[in-house]
Amino acid sequence: MSPTMSRKTATALAFLGLLTALNVGMLLFNSAQPSRAAVAGMKSADLLKDADFTKAVKAIAGKCKVNIELAKLMC
Repeated sequence: MSPTMSRKTATALAFLGLLTALNVGMLLFNSAQPSRAAVAGMKSADLLKDADFTKAVKAIAGKCKVNIELAKLMC
């Protein structure tokens, strides 16, 4: 193996290692917070317990298509 080939390989591996470290760091630092709905002064936990609210959400979502790749409802 020539010296330039191993230097290129070492550079490529170092770059891939850096990208992997950045990826792991971003996964650990994930700052996205789950949404907290507030409807009529009710907190999200109260809404989950409200039978009328869950029934309405199921009725609306049932009329939509789910795009699994985008994790979105298409109505």
